[in-house]
Amino acid sequence: MLRALIVDDEFEIREGLRKRIPWGDYGIEEVFAADDGDTALEIALEKKPDLIVTDIKMSRMSGLEFLGSLYAEDDYPWKAVVISGYDDFDLVKQAMQLGAMDYILKPINTDELGRIVRKATEQITRERTDKINQAQLRNQMQLAVPKLREELLREIIEHEYDPYRETRISHRLHALKLEWMAQLPLLLMIVEIDDLKAITNQRNYVNEKELVLFGCGNVVHQTLAEEFAAPFALFSDSNQRWVAVLSCKQHDQLAVGKAIAQVCIRRINEYVKVKASIGVSSSPKELKHIHEIFLETGELLDQKAIYGGNRLFTEQGIEFDGERSELSLQEPGEVIDLVKYGTNEDITASMNDFVEMVQAWGLFELRDIQQQIFKWLMGIFRGAAALGWPNRSWERNPISIWEQLEQFDNLQSLRMKAEQYLLEMAEDFRKMATSPGQIVLEAEKIIRNRFSENLSLQIVADEVHVTPVWLSKLFKKEKKKTFLEYLTDVRILKAKEMLGDVKFKIYQISYQVGYKDPVHFTKLFKKQSGVTPKEYRKQRGIADD
Repeated sequence: MLRALIVDDEFEIREGLRKRIPWGDYGIEEVFAADDGDTALEIALEKKPDLIVTDIKMSRMSGLEFLGSLYAEDDYPWKAVVISGYDDFDLVKQAMQLGAMDYILKPINTDELGRIVRKATEQITRERTDKINQAQLRNQMQLAVPKLREELLREIIEHEYDPYRETRISHRLHALKLEWMAQLPLLLMIVEIDDLKAITNQRNYVNEKELVLFGCGNVVHQTLAEEFAAPFALFSDSNQRWVAVLSCKQHDQLAVGKAIAQVCIRRINEYVKVKASIGVSSSPKELKHIHEIFLETGELLDQKAIYGGNRLFTEQGIEFDGERSELSLQEPGEVIDLVKYGTNEDITASMNDFVEMVQAWGLFELRDIQQQIFKWLMGIFRGAAALGWPNRSWERNPISIWEQLEQFDNLQSLRMKAEQYLLEMAEDFRKMATSPGQIVLEAEKIIRNRFSENLSLQIVADEVHVTPVWLSKLFKKEKKKTFLEYLTDVRILKAKEMLGDVKFKIYQISYQVGYKDPVHFTKLFKKQSGVTPKEYRKQRGIADD
């Protein structure tokens, strides 16, 4: 629908134009009228007419002043036709400079005005159509770009490098603003949701798998956007895993990538309520090697079948997420630490996950479930015996354990029997156990002495002979903070001490307290202290060049 505004201080001319011109024939459905420029300005700003027909000379505010005021409005496109006398041509030129598209001389010829109005409305309609088409094209491009990126990234990563495709791929990378991939060394991070099939079957919601995948992708993208300062690309591969391609401008980006991967695991656990494993490639490589590192990183993730999920896999070893404190019943080592150092209440609380663990096995026959629980218990018994558990009745007569499990025909009863075995084992260990407080003291000593190294929860847990998950639980219980929080506190405290000595550059302090990326160190310092290292020095009157 088009609107028009007629502006003239002569009533006869104004009303004549409003009534005698067949405005509807030109697609104009509403016609407003004003007796002067000031009144016209109010109407124009409120009603936003598409076409304005205005006398150039009027008593209070002239047509020229009126158009000048409209010209200053950025978000209001309009077309204007000015009415003038023979001696007003200089004013007409000024009006054209302000945006008027045409003029008509007095006395007004209605046929001539009709032709001008038709030309104006056709131009308005054409411009509107062009604007709509351009907006649609932009929207289509915005929708298409992520899909085109994903298709290209899959093609590059999932297929062997072909030098004959290099030029074509280079052009496509440039068109999709991914040219950095051909210019910088690259790392890969593959994120795989643990037990995705079991999650889908257990929850039994419509589109559950798609929702979980979408949620994990959002968490990974948000984490990378917040924590990774260099360019990256994230897409889903053919195996329903999220693959992040990380650019490496600095030599220590591998450490940064590993740290971000651990944050991703923690956030996926917290926000999506599922567990996930992440593989990070061994070292940055050029684009032509990306298929190789994709396969290598996928092989790293395959280790979760042996070592369990919800952790980080690298060529250097298996690393637990620094914040993970919930143990996995699937892990015999974690269950053994539970019975060695936990209370009866801890054991009972952890066994709340027993049913979920059994359901994840995907077994439906009662006898198969009983046999798998038997194997699970025997694995725990063997591990406990290796750590000094004195009870050997299970070894002398394993059939008696099987016969006891056979007596129960539902998961709840089987859980109660398994829990009874763990509680009895815990009682035996309490007679010979090292106190949890002593373990934390040993861990604290390692952190204080070796904070400058690339310490991880896994490394310290190995030193104090417990599983990483249990060390994390002990830290939270004894110190009221996580292992990573404690390590960060020690490092930042040392950094503050070194900042008091002007002989140390900030990047040197970063390296010496255990952070190979000075930018990451600065962010972490500000998060902990509220100021950057440089600002911290300035507050203490220390000049820092």
